[in-house]
Amino acid sequence: MADKVVRWGILSTAAIGARAFVPALKQTRRGQLAAVASRSRERGASFAHRHGIPLVFDDYADLLASDQIDAVYNPLPNSMHAEWTLAAARQGKHIFCEKPLALSPAEAGRMVEACQQAGVLLFEAFVFLCHPQTRRLRHLLDEGAIGRLMQVQAQMTFPLARPTDNIRMNRELGGGSLMDVGCYPITFARFAFSEEPLSVQATCRMDPDYGVDTRAGMLLNFSGERFATLQAGFDAPGGQAAVLFGESGYIEVSKPYHPGEQSQIAVHAGGKDEVLSFDTGTMPFAPAIEHFHDCILDGVALIATGAYATGTLEIIEAVRESSRIGRRVELG
Repeated sequence: MADKVVRWGILSTAAIGARAFVPALKQTRRGQLAAVASRSRERGASFAHRHGIPLVFDDYADLLASDQIDAVYNPLPNSMHAEWTLAAARQGKHIFCEKPLALSPAEAGRMVEACQQAGVLLFEAFVFLCHPQTRRLRHLLDEGAIGRLMQVQAQMTFPLARPTDNIRMNRELGGGSLMDVGCYPITFARFAFSEEPLSVQATCRMDPDYGVDTRAGMLLNFSGERFATLQAGFDAPGGQAAVLFGESGYIEVSKPYHPGEQSQIAVHAGGKDEVLSFDTGTMPFAPAIEHFHDCILDGVALIATGAYATGTLEIIEAVRESSRIGRRVELG
């Protein structure tokens, strides 16, 4: 359906929409930014003017009811993902939802079921899964470029100043480092091993003033006595990074979760060091949005379903439990 386009609506004027989603959508072939909804008419009108959006709605429900919209981007706080994803499904809209998909595996399961029943697609915005860098990494691992994968080290950390009113530190809105940054290395490790972990052992630091976790160290055990050691937190610089260790080499990934328009991975194997560069010319979200268009318009299978997102939340729950009880937690 090369002549078809997907007409998008955005729920809220959240900064990530302006910074990441909107400019990436404009780089795709078959996407059209049709509407934005904000509970503040002034903010919605200003957002629409800046980004050339023709329709402005004062209520999220009105946008979802519009016959001018095919799909919605849901960048609302974590605590609101389920409510408005379910509402979108009832209106027959496809949903591109920010990560993590929900507050719990049970909540995610309800979202997945509702979208299946409504016949709409649901995608969690771990956009790195669709990036050419990640696809090449998958090929390298599958062809045995570094032998059998044995260990993964991955991190996502940055300093968040206190005091703050940042929603990342708001317990009621689903804040905490695990939900904000910890879900990245967890998802990356599952991608790298191409299977689910068998058990989790973890330690989390809980902030006494905000009541959310601000630092987490995690050990995920995979089949064959293989491991992923993961770090996440709001307490230190460092950003994103990952190293994958195989039996005969290793791969360094400097930007595993947000590769950007230009990125590199370094492969060290067979006595050789090779740097692979990726110059996509597009923003990180663009390949994922384009993939979503292909799924909607051409029937291509989603690279990761909503059910996959449920697995991330199950691991996060196990991380919290392991930290609470001080020992390993087995996963079903």
